[in-house]
Amino acid sequence: MILPTVRRERAATACRLRFQGKSYKPGTRDCPIMALHCLRKVGVQVPWAKGLKWSSEAEGLKTLKSLGFANLIEAVDSLGLPRIAPAMALAGDLIALPTSHKLGALAVCMGNGNLLAFTDHSPNAEVLTGVTDFLTDERGPCAWRVI
Repeated sequence: MILPTVRRERAATACRLRFQGKSYKPGTRDCPIMALHCLRKVGVQVPWAKGLKWSSEAEGLKTLKSLGFANLIEAVDSLGLPRIAPAMALAGDLIALPTSHKLGALAVCMGNGNLLAFTDHSPNAEVLTGVTDFLTDERGPCAWRVI
């Protein structure tokens, strides 16, 4: 049996190996795909994700809306994962970052405060350090413990 901590660290590493330094490509290499990859590696079931396809941000937003979600935050909340303070994030947890995209932006925690993310400032997924600006909504910080 693999311990939950080891599974989470392996999931974060798998995300880093698959996405870090790779260019953004909607529906192939973007934050929803990266978050789904992490969730699957940890063993979280995402029933609404099966068969989803999009090739642009507009298609991605249309797809989310067809599922009944206004953005990625609502989609992640639907999984029933507990919300946490971003400072409490462990390897494999998900954190929402502010973005200009209507979909929202998700990052995967790599541990020790480092986040793997596609940002508005870079064409590639990067490991970010020292991030202090996190998305919040009426429920508080948009960060989730992936269990």
